[in-house]
Amino acid sequence: MAFKVLLIDDEPLALEGLQLWIPWESLGFEVCGACRNGAEGLKRIDELDPDLVMVDIHMPVMDGLEMIEECRRRGNWSTKFIILTGYSDFKYARKALKFRVSRYLLKPLDEEQAVSEISRMAQELIKEQEQHYIGQIAQREQEILTMKEALMGKVLSVEAAHLLESLSRSADDWNVCLVQVSRDEYGRWSSLAAELLYGWNAIYMIRLRNDLVSIVFGDVASARQETRETVRKRLEALARHLAGFHAFMAIGSAESSLTRISNSRITAEKALLHAFYDAERNGIMDYDALKDHAFQRLYNQIELSERILGAFQLIDHAIYRSVVEFIEQSFRQTRVHPDEARKFVIYLLHEIRAYMGAQLTENSGDSNRLFEIPNLDEALLTFDDLIDMLQACGRVCFELLLKDNTYEAHGIVQDINDYIHVHFREGLTIKMLAERFFLHPAYLGQLLIRKNRIGFNELLHNLRIEEACRLLQMNQYKNSDVSEKVGYSSYHHFLKQFEKRMDMSPNEYKKNV
Repeated sequence: MAFKVLLIDDEPLALEGLQLWIPWESLGFEVCGACRNGAEGLKRIDELDPDLVMVDIHMPVMDGLEMIEECRRRGNWSTKFIILTGYSDFKYARKALKFRVSRYLLKPLDEEQAVSEISRMAQELIKEQEQHYIGQIAQREQEILTMKEALMGKVLSVEAAHLLESLSRSADDWNVCLVQVSRDEYGRWSSLAAELLYGWNAIYMIRLRNDLVSIVFGDVASARQETRETVRKRLEALARHLAGFHAFMAIGSAESSLTRISNSRITAEKALLHAFYDAERNGIMDYDALKDHAFQRLYNQIELSERILGAFQLIDHAIYRSVVEFIEQSFRQTRVHPDEARKFVIYLLHEIRAYMGAQLTENSGDSNRLFEIPNLDEALLTFDDLIDMLQACGRVCFELLLKDNTYEAHGIVQDINDYIHVHFREGLTIKMLAERFFLHPAYLGQLLIRKNRIGFNELLHNLRIEEACRLLQMNQYKNSDVSEKVGYSSYHHFLKQFEKRMDMSPNEYKKNV
């Protein structure tokens, strides 16, 4: 970007010549304005903030040196000045040096000399700009290091405390927004965050650990409501963009000084815990809204563990699912602390793995991976993630158990099938069979499916309709009598099952026989 230059001379021709004769653009400048006396020049300097001013000494209203003196008195020491004059008296040069005038050119201007001096001035400005930029980076790094110490609650040195107090004056309230993001996604996330938060002055983004980033931001009282809305909108925009990441956000309580910013970080961490149960991919946990929602650490671990293992002993997947659903509902309702919930689910996974030792050894491979915590930072595992892991383990483990027990149960399944073929005309149920053969109904149902390739009810209806066809062929009974003889208490039910299997009504069947 070109440097700005302001031209000041009371002679119109001289002013026009400065604009036309000097190749400003090729020298890295653009003429931002021109005026004809020092008083007007002061006003334009305030308005335009030029990098360089070329000014004649002798002008009406206020001469060039008076203008420079007043400019410096007002605290402007960054603007560079080149003096133009037809007088070579030493006293002017000496006074100009007092006010840090960079160059002194005599009229009439030597165009070659002027271009040379302005070119050197451009190089000085570039060098100062680079040094200023490096200084800004160093200062920012120092501010971030000091703020990180304050965030972590470390004892600050006198110099660090003074620095933070100085920074605190740029806003009336300071707050922390914590972002928990997978370490594998941090690079991509930080680029997105820097883009969305660019141009916001009172803000610092500090990485506290591999999976946790602190966004420290200020709130100005003079426009607090507007500022808060702006802050919230930017953070909500960031949260919406985080929908594609495994990440959560939480805002803590406000503090008036950065020296106490650790309090805001602590409350933000408390709010972040609620993402375990209430995680929204594009939402923000707010401490002020959640501070009264306490977590519990007590729950009946022994009873729940026994119920889970009991389901495995019965080889009853339905009981297992019901216990997992109970864990999900009760933990959500009582708000078991995330640390306790994670520990308990991991404990259950270890217990299930130990119980399934033999089957897992024989079926090594993908099944074993079910018991491994996903390759995520543990703090990013939500309650939904853990419940999904338990359900997935249950599906695979019970499939293995039923598979392994099918061969062992082959003999008893034959006995059960024989019993069904004899008693299908009675009000037979899976529960009655389970009680007779001392098996759990769910387990018995699975055994029959594996042996017969169809479920118990389907087998029962098939046998009844097959018998009904035999009786209808005899043409000795009414349809309703046939329905009762094969075991149906409802003729409508009999009719439905008959038509489903035979694709015709009983009367049509008798006509076709």
